Amino acid sequence: MENILIIGGGLMGSSVAWQLSDAGEKVVLIEQQGEHYTSGSSYGDARISRSLGPKKDVFSFVHNRTVEEVGKLIRFLNANSPKKKHKMEDVYTTSPVSYLYHKSQYEDVRKLRFKKQRRDYRSGSGDSAFRKFGMTLPDDYILVREYRKHSGTLNPRVLIQKLRLGIEKKGSQIKYNRKATHLTKKQGFYEVEILNTKTNKSKVIRAKKVIVAAGAYTVGVLAEIAPYFKKLITPKRVSLSYFKISEKRWQQLSKTEIQRILDALPMFYQDGKMYFSMIEKIEKSGSPVFKVGGHMMRRNIIDLDSIWEEKPRKKEVKWAKKQFRKHLEMLEIYIKKKDIEYVEGYNCVYAVSNTKIPFVTHIFDQDGVLDKDIIVVSGMSGVGAKGCLGYGVLAADLLLGKGETNATYRKAVRAFGNPLVRLYTKRKKANRLF
Repeated sequence: MENILIIGGGLMGSSVAWQLSDAGEKVVLIEQQGEHYTSGSSYGDARISRSLGPKKDVFSFVHNRTVEEVGKLIRFLNANSPKKKHKMEDVYTTSPVSYLYHKSQYEDVRKLRFKKQRRDYRSGSGDSAFRKFGMTLPDDYILVREYRKHSGTLNPRVLIQKLRLGIEKKGSQIKYNRKATHLTKKQGFYEVEILNTKTNKSKVIRAKKVIVAAGAYTVGVLAEIAPYFKKLITPKRVSLSYFKISEKRWQQLSKTEIQRILDALPMFYQDGKMYFSMIEKIEKSGSPVFKVGGHMMRRNIIDLDSIWEEKPRKKEVKWAKKQFRKHLEMLEIYIKKKDIEYVEGYNCVYAVSNTKIPFVTHIFDQDGVLDKDIIVVSGMSGVGAKGCLGYGVLAADLLLGKGETNATYRKAVRAFGNPLVRLYTKRKKANRLF
């Protein structure tokens, strides 16, 4: 019998597995894909890493805690991997992060911490935005720019690799090509049916404690012991488009224009469809590949197994290109449509919670009793990567019955655990959930 079994080995499951392993626990992490990620929310080389928020903001907390925990992971790997030097820069690319707000969101802007930390955050609108940032904004918009170490982008592919290396060096196990198909609770333990996706053979693993890193697929494993999660978590797709500025046009840009582009990415609009863009990678020629999407352009998924192979729709790519050109025009850089080349696109799948707030929580069993031997980490809704190890800390502590006295830590525990508690309390009777 295993002590702790973790279902789902993406960024979130690997983060929890590392935190538990670092705490001295021996865990088994199962992942339905192979060692190399080819699909899922953790796929790719860039996610926005950002910490801006109001005072005691729980999303800022998990980001900042993640940076701290990545540092601990790096130090551990360097102490135990003498042949390779690991660096924070392997994971993080530090660059300014730009947030564009509509003036109707002024109260949101007013609450942000940059009011007290001028070195880290600056804001501007109208002429002041051009003087400060070299950007020409619409009259009714405000730009906030964050300048902090390790804000910019993080590389989920590289971070997963380092987490897995740390997990194994701590003596825990990772089993690839293993898909959890059934989870049941017995007297004092769990039974998990595991399908080997290479041999197509199944076996049952018993575990004293379980963590379900419930992404688009793994939320289904809760169907028997906590079926109400099907109402709380909905997989949605968000199309991502990758563009390049044609080589000829890129070479025509001045050093000042290129620097202006680099300083303006990542960009994250805070209203409407919430356009975002960032640099996915730099090619050998020196020109970047830009990743562009709309955070709130979420679409239903008919067939989860085939969504990874589907390409974004033409109108989605057209919208992304249009927003990208508008972004460049705010920088006073004018690129013709033909000079913005479409490289590729794919569908990123979000596990969207009904509250838009992630879950790090125990479950209520069929009798309405809180089961403290199982944790669900889910509903990241596209904001999980930047705080992955922060959520990992919360999940590991919750399973081990630990905690911290820090006020923001306690607020985060309540925020990410309370949506489920409120739902249960509101409906009162357990059979209303099932």
